[in-house]
Parts: sequence; C-alpha cells; structure tokens
Amino acid sequence: MTAQLLGFAAASLAIIVVPGPDLVLLLRNAARAGRRGAVATAVGIMLGNAVLAAAAVAGLTVLLTGSQVLYAALRFAGAAYLVYLGGRALFELARGGGSDDAPSPQPAAAAPQAFRQGLVSNLLNPKVAAFYLSLFPQFALPGMPVLAQHAVMAGLFWGLALLWYVVVVAVLGRVQAVLRRRRVRRGISGVSGVVLVGLGAALALRE
Repeated sequence: MTAQLLGFAAASLAIIVVPGPDLVLLLRNAARAGRRGAVATAVGIMLGNAVLAAAAVAGLTVLLTGSQVLYAALRFAGAAYLVYLGGRALFELARGGGSDDAPSPQPAAAAPQAFRQGLVSNLLNPKVAAFYLSLFPQFALPGMPVLAQHAVMAGLFWGLALLWYVVVVAVLGRVQAVLRRRRVRRGISGVSGVVLVGLGAALALRE
C-alpha cells in the first residue's frame, strides 16, 4: 500500500505544480490585491478542489465524462470564463495609468472577488474531473473497498494541493513589495491576460 500511495503522491505532485489557469489567476490576484487577494484565490481554488474530489469519490464525475453533451457544456463554460478573466485583465491594463513605481493598494472588497474567481475557475475546469477518472484506476490500495480507496486518494491529492498553494502564497507574500509596484502589476496583468485568453481558447478548441 505504501508504494501505491507514494506513486500516487508523485503523480499528483507532477500535475499540481504544472502551471495552469489556477496558478495564473493566483499570481494575477496577488499582484492586484496583495496577500489577501492571493489567500482568497487559493481558498476558492481549494474549495473547488474539495467539491470536485467529493464528486469524483461519489461517482458523479463518471456521469460528466460519460456524457459528451455535459462535458462539452462544462468545457465551453470554463473556456468562456477564462477568456472573460483574461479579457478583463487586458482591459484593466489598457485603461491603467499613473506612475510606474507607485504602489496601489487594493480595497478589502477585492478579496471576495478573488475567492469567487478561484472557485469558479476551478469548478469549471473539466480536466480536473478527467484527471480523477484517469488517475484513480491506476492505483490500488489492497484491503480497502474501492470507495474508500478513492476517498483516500482524493484526500491525499487535496492535501498535496493545499501544501503547494500554502508554499506559493508564502513565496508571493515575501515579494509583495515588488508585486505592488505599478510597473510589475501591469506586466503581470498583461501576461496573465494573454495566458488566460490563450488557455480559454485552447480549452474551447480541444476535442
């Protein structure tokens, strides 16, 4: 069992640390709203992960990936949301002004918005459901019912993802002085906007 869990943990970490929409969004909100925005985004992402993990354990993701219509609907909804977030970032960049080095603190109201963005972005990502279905069958924990096995693996994946985001938020907190500079924020806003739009377009076009 230990070897199976270690193999699953290694595969999970390889997936978790690969940059994707969630990490891009986290970086963007850290630049816009500081540590509070980064934490709120990470909390939203982890809540989305918890919901999807529970759905996978309950077998609901089987229905999603088994229906081309439902899967396509979720895929296009997720793509549209990523394009929306990216377009919004580019719009903010286009209308921004002022001194390049002046910090611009964001109001506390930015945190709830960052939380919603992290949550919705994660929930509308069909790759997460597909990940659970493709990875779970590759590992077996002897002596445990299938449902319990999936619950353990989902919990392990969630815990590793939480650890990863704690580390990322801590690192971003150390460089807040840099992220709060207007020039840096504008650069992150532009890059993240292009990346989010690109990821949304790729998701929409993928079969």
